[in-house]
Amino acid sequence: MTQSNGMEASLWRDVYQQWLAQPDLDPEIWDELVLLWDSIEGEDAKAIEEGEDRFYRELAFGTGGLRGKLGAGTNRMNRHTIEKTTRGVISYIKKYALGQKVAIGYDSRIMSREFGELSARLVKESGLTAYIYDTLMPAPALSFATRYHECAMGIMITASHNPSEYNGYKVYNSRGCQVTEREASLILEEIQNQPWFPSKQKAKSGVIHRMGKETKEAYYQQVLLQRMDISCEDLNLVYSPLNGAGLEPVQEIFRRIQVGEVWVVPEQEAPDGNFPTCPYPNPEKKEALALSLQLAQKHQADMVMATDPDCDRVGIGVRHQGEYYLPTGNEVGLLLADFLCQQRMSKGTLPNNPLMVRTIVTTPMVDRIGKNYGVRVEATLTGFKYIGEKIGTLEDLGRIEEYLFGFEESYGYLAGTYVRDKDGVNAVMLICEMAAWYKKQGKTLIHRLEELYQEYGYTKNRLLDFQFPGAKGMETMGRLMAEWRKQPPQEVAGYKVHQVVDYLPGGDLPPSDVVEVKLQGETGFTIRPSGTEPKLKIYLFGNGNTREEVEKWLENMADYFTQWVKEKGKESV
Repeated sequence: MTQSNGMEASLWRDVYQQWLAQPDLDPEIWDELVLLWDSIEGEDAKAIEEGEDRFYRELAFGTGGLRGKLGAGTNRMNRHTIEKTTRGVISYIKKYALGQKVAIGYDSRIMSREFGELSARLVKESGLTAYIYDTLMPAPALSFATRYHECAMGIMITASHNPSEYNGYKVYNSRGCQVTEREASLILEEIQNQPWFPSKQKAKSGVIHRMGKETKEAYYQQVLLQRMDISCEDLNLVYSPLNGAGLEPVQEIFRRIQVGEVWVVPEQEAPDGNFPTCPYPNPEKKEALALSLQLAQKHQADMVMATDPDCDRVGIGVRHQGEYYLPTGNEVGLLLADFLCQQRMSKGTLPNNPLMVRTIVTTPMVDRIGKNYGVRVEATLTGFKYIGEKIGTLEDLGRIEEYLFGFEESYGYLAGTYVRDKDGVNAVMLICEMAAWYKKQGKTLIHRLEELYQEYGYTKNRLLDFQFPGAKGMETMGRLMAEWRKQPPQEVAGYKVHQVVDYLPGGDLPPSDVVEVKLQGETGFTIRPSGTEPKLKIYLFGNGNTREEVEKWLENMADYFTQWVKEKGKESV
């Protein structure tokens, strides 16, 4: 992720004071800063640390746009951050004559609608045309609208699955794909050239269009074109939008594919950015599915499904032998890849030279599945934008029909090319059809998963993430990544290191702050700092003859890295 530069530690207080002196500062932000400054002047250590974290840099902008905690400061999401960023995006559009229209969407998070409306107003005042949804909608629906209305760029206000104190700002190019490194760096230049508090200028006569029924229907029609036309009338499930943007579109798809019975978790039905029953609204986490599982147990539902607040990810639970099993993102991706290949082959709709795409931190077992069906599999860098970019490359070559399916381990999936982002609505529909297909055969998705393991070998993956907040945390993560590059160990947890692959120099893939370590067999791990959160992520790839063998390996590796981070954390203090 491209980042704006931080500042010397001694300067953050000066920037803090400059904000307090601004007559155009948002009154709520002014109150928040004054209250904190009183504690800083009182030499309160926690207040000083908080003040530094708010002002030691500008909130990072890169291929994932912006993401940060809501609040006052240059390193926070607030009205002034949105204004500066949106002016930068507008300047980029005009500088490179990209077009006259900008699509805007927002989810259920705190201030999402307000930030979306503010962005639309700034677009209008710049003389351009804003197309903004008339209600909250999923991130993939914004990707679709950007393409559908032939917009120069798209803006989505969301922080995906982050906790409630976060919000974010994703930027899409005219292809409906999140911006690449080059685009992000050029936009960042324009953002950095914008003052935080500009002098007022006369507004130009742009236009704001409200996207409603027509755009939504066009999106639903494209989702439905990806169907396998399998009856879902015998399938019963529990669904939770986790108080996010998925309720309306997901229920609409349930109705159109005629899912048997659907129970929506009442506490998580209405949009609510506070996420009162689910502080971390991430369908990857079992805690996020707790209420769904309770309701499913009550009704003996076949399945549980939950989408994150911007509805681009989906997590599921499958009733199997009386209990609910929660497949990982990798496992659902393997099931879908196999199902789509199988169905398209049987229907005679498998394209010539078909392609599936995964990221470098997604299970390589899909490569073996693809080979079995005569489908090639290519790997991209982490982030669905790179899968979207791959679709765009196929489009340029006149071979877009080759794309079959793409997925990433973090519960993101896409069949079809109508959007260039992962799509939870699309995934929900396909998972329903897949579950219904196997139910007709007397199987659950877990039965089928075990069949795949028997055929292709047992594999399991685990994601470890370690928090490194604040300025010191960023420094620590940078140092740890540098150590893996310069002085990698000869063995890890007793397992010999066979190869270290550094993606930072680039090559076949663009440069990325990622290190891959290969151990014996097909085991190994990949380590990288998160592009959107203050976390170091370690992806473990276990492979072996038996479940027990792989589970033991994963436990050993998890214990090793937990101790490793604990020791390294002490060194950084």
